Formats: sequence, structure tokens, C-alpha cells
Amino acid sequence: MFRNDFDNVPQWFQIQTTETPGFFALRSGTQRLTYAGLDARTDALRDRLTAAEIEKGALAGILLDRSLSTITSFLAVLKAGGAFVPLDPSSPPQGILDIIERHKLSCVISNGATLKRFPQLTGAVPVIDVDAAPLAGHAGRRGEAAKVAGSDPACVMFTSGSTGEPKGVVIPHRAIVRLVKNPGYMRFSDDQIFLQASPLTFDASIFEIWGALLNGAELVIPEAGLLSLDAIAAAIKEQGVTTLFLTSGLFNLMIDQRPAPLRELRYLVSGGDVMSPAHVAKAAQLLKSGHFISVYGPTENTTFTTTFTAPPDLPADAAVPIGRPIAGTILRILDDEMRPVPEGLAGQLYVGGGGLALGYLNAPDLTQQKFIADPNAQDPPQRLYRTGDLVRRDETGLLHFLGRMDNQIKVNGRRIEPEHVENVLRRHLPVTDIAVVACALTNGAKHLVAFVVPLPGASLSSAALREAANRYLPPHMIPARLETVDAFPLTSTGKIDRLALSRQAADARAQNPSNTQFTTPVEAMLIDLWRRHLQLETVDVDQNFFDLGGGSLQLLGVHADIERLFPGQISIQDLFDLPTIRLLHGRLSGAQRGDATAGVAANAARQRRARVNRARSPSVHPNPATGN
Repeated sequence: MFRNDFDNVPQWFQIQTTETPGFFALRSGTQRLTYAGLDARTDALRDRLTAAEIEKGALAGILLDRSLSTITSFLAVLKAGGAFVPLDPSSPPQGILDIIERHKLSCVISNGATLKRFPQLTGAVPVIDVDAAPLAGHAGRRGEAAKVAGSDPACVMFTSGSTGEPKGVVIPHRAIVRLVKNPGYMRFSDDQIFLQASPLTFDASIFEIWGALLNGAELVIPEAGLLSLDAIAAAIKEQGVTTLFLTSGLFNLMIDQRPAPLRELRYLVSGGDVMSPAHVAKAAQLLKSGHFISVYGPTENTTFTTTFTAPPDLPADAAVPIGRPIAGTILRILDDEMRPVPEGLAGQLYVGGGGLALGYLNAPDLTQQKFIADPNAQDPPQRLYRTGDLVRRDETGLLHFLGRMDNQIKVNGRRIEPEHVENVLRRHLPVTDIAVVACALTNGAKHLVAFVVPLPGASLSSAALREAANRYLPPHMIPARLETVDAFPLTSTGKIDRLALSRQAADARAQNPSNTQFTTPVEAMLIDLWRRHLQLETVDVDQNFFDLGGGSLQLLGVHADIERLFPGQISIQDLFDLPTIRLLHGRLSGAQRGDATAGVAANAARQRRARVNRARSPSVHPNPATGN
């Protein structure tokens, strides 16, 4: 059923608890919680929050990895009338403290294991240990949920900001409801099982969590950290996942390396960057009775703005549209004078409606700049968000993305302002100037490259860059490589020519001189894997995977290949801990028998011969994935 007068998250959750109290709401490993059980837990935690004077309008930081306790904390904060603020436990402690202090968070909800990694929080903010007391309901009468409206803040999602400080996007209750209650792009139902695969600080998690819990479905919560392709495949097979969101880069990897489990999905949803037509076409044919949905939208309009359901006969060589607006969404395509452009012509996209954010947290000037009055609305007045995206609408009404109007880029679905990274690193490195660009790979993935002009007499290494970046930047904003130059190329208007730098970054990868000598067939196989996934002609057995430009997507691809050849021997964490071929080879060689090594060597040799044959036959080259 749908109630137009219910436009906040706790009310919709309460409807589901009343209608389906015995249905399972959450599953994590061997633990499962029903809707009634989750309701009792969140009420108990809400009462603790209220006792700690966390009330309506309060901002509560949630410093937790994926877990049952995390979802409990989100919902408890909303029941208390506050807004939850997901904080990434893998981020530098100083970055977490800066957000807490700058935005005056009322409290931080965490647990003992996480708090040991953040001793700096002591005394900085009231901390509530979610696991410190039993979360069962009180024996007596429980307190009541706070009265909240659809226009009240529900959560704050931080995105990259050009000043070097993260921007907090304030998302109201009604925007979450609009995303998952009869939105038109898919059918939500209580027999679905969602996988909570996205980072909690990434707005796709809003779709996963509340798409399940506001519709009576079950949410499967996998182990914390980066999920391997096999872990995603296992969740589909073993947990019966029906609905899955993947960023475009991760989607490409799954289609290439683990496509079979995807057949069983009811809905496969992907977005975050320009979609590869070849991969989307394959997915549309792969799903037996399910649907592939490509999604587009800025965080400022709450996760999804437009969607495109791919037909089974989608061409593999035509750009994938970003589609049509979901229910409750307003779109305007305007020129530089804020006038509607004629149909079929390009213009900047402005979005509004029920999904629109309230603005940026404690940033009124930036809010006024990006959230503007709709020039075409008369009564009642409404606001629009200026996306900075160039689009056009075709004769069928489908929207097509044409590019950005500024320097903003996306890496693995996460929006990054290069100026943000530049401003942070400029403060902590001996440089005259710095420019950060994206280097696109032919498989659709990207990584960041930092070009620097050092101070006179200063020496700067990749190790120094990584040390500063690890200390002051979240993981997805850390440049993969450092390139030192004497001066930046400039455009005719005197601005840094970032396109030229991106080309220079790609050329530097191709010309990277390295030692490719190997001593065993296993080492040769590892060199072959790294070259393929990093798209380098040569690699050195002692070079760090991440210093060569490797990112999370390349890491997942390498892990998937190693898992196929050495099942169960190497984990995702091992690849972080053993980041050179020599170290990885040592681990694998110690774990394998001679006959297994011989089999791997033979298989690697066959793969090398196949690639040589393909290189000699251009007509059979696959269509490369595209990227923006």
C-alpha cells in the first residue's frame, strides 16, 4: 500500500513492522533479525540516545563498518528525531575529527573495536558504544519516537569539495521515501533480498538499506571491507540475493569475470559513471527473467535521478542513455541564460522535486550558489540543483549524458573534485604547484594521478606522496601515481591543460621502464596478471601494486584471477599486505605443490599465446569499455 501522508522513514518502517513483524529484516553471517526484533533493538538504542540528550535535529556520527549494529544505529537516530552521519572507519583520524568539530556533531555512535583505532575521539565528542549494553527492549513501557516531518534532515552524506573540505549534503526524510516507495523504475516487494555491498558513506547505500527496510524485504550485510567478486557471487547463490547494486567499474568486472551468478538476479542496478555499452548489452541478455537498470544522479538529488532499463536487444556499440526521471523528479535542460533549450540540443541539467537535498551542511553561500530558484516554476516556487552535467534529450524522451562542464571526475562511482585533493596535498608537500587528473584505462576503470612542480631544491617521492595522502585523505581520493614536471601545460586561456596531463599520464604508464625478469612459472603468471590488469607493458617484481597505479577495481580483478588459479590461497587483505609480486610469489610458492605450479604455468602460457594471437588479428578485438 502507499500512503501519501507518510513521508518520513520511521513511519514507513513502523508500517512494515506492523504488517510483517515475523519477516526477516537483516541477515549477517549466521545472525538474522526479524522486523519486530529490529524494531525492539532500535527502540532500546533510541532510548539511550534520548537519555543522552540526542534529540530532534541532532547530528549523530556513525563510525562503524557494515554490521547489524550499524543499521540499528541509523534507524535509532531517525527514531530519536536526529540525522545520521556515516563516517568511514578507514579514513584518516584527523579527517574524522575535522568533520566532528567543524559541524558540531552531537555524538558519535561506534563500538569498542572501532574506538580502539580512534583514541583521538576521547574528550572530543560524546561517544556511545552501541555494543556496551544489551539492545533488547526494556521490560517497561518504551519511549515514543520523535515527531519528524518529511522536510526534516535524515542523513548527511559527504562528497568531495573544491576547497579541500568535504561538503555535507543534507538529505531529508521525504527524499529517501521518494527513492524507494513506488518510484516507477522497479517494483519493490517484501520477497526481495538486497545485498548491502556499497560503502556506508556512498549514497547507493541509501537505496540498498531503505529499499529493503521500507518495503518489508531482507537486507543481507556481508563482511566489512572490500568485497571480492567471489564474495558477491556467493551472496547471490547462498543468500538468495535478488537485488544488487554495483558501481559501473565493479559491474564491468563482474560481467567479465563472474557473470554466471548474475543470471539469478531479479534486478541488477548499476551507475556512478558512464556505462560501457558492451557490458550493458551483455547484462541485458544474461538476465534470465530479471532487469538491468542503469542509474544516474548526484547525491544532491538523493542517489537516483534518472534510470534506464536496458532491453534484451540493446546494441553493444551505442552509448547507454541515462534514461528518464524517476517518480517525483523535476528536470530542466537550460542554456547559459537559464532558458530551456530546444529539444535535441545540449544544455546543463538542473534537477529538483521530492529527492532534492536541503542544501550543504553549514555552507549557506555554497548552497545558494548550487541550489537555485526554478525559473520556470510559478506557484508554488521550487528549487533546482545545478548539476554541472551537459545533457540532451532525444526524440524518444531519453536523456543522454554528454560530459561535465567543470573539472569534476568520478572514480569507481565516487565523485571527486580534483581541487579538493590538490588543496589538501599542497598543504603537506614541498610543491610549487600540483594538479590532479584522472587517467582512464581501456577497461573503463580510472585512477588519480598527481602532477607536481616541486619547490626549488626539494625532492619528492611516491612514498612521500602516499604517506601524506594516507594521513589526510580518504582512500578513494588518494592518487595512485606521482609525476614530477618542471611546468604544467596551459590552454590558450592560460589555465592548466588537464586533458594534456591526462594524456601524459597515459603515456607515462605505457613507457614505464621496469625489470620483468622472473625465476619461476608462478612469478611469470603473476607478472602476466599485473600487466593485464594494470595495462602496463612491463612491471617490476619489487614495485608496489598501488604505486603502479593499481586501485580497488584492479585489485579485485587480480584477486579474481588468482582465486581461479589458486583457490582459497590468497584473500583480498593478503593483496594489501603483500603488494609486490616478489612477496605474493613467496606466499603462493610456499602454499603450492609442484604439480599445481606446473598446471598454473601451462595455463599462463596458453593465456599469453592467446593474447599474442589476438594482437595479430585486429578484427577479433573486443570493443573496449568506455569511461568518462
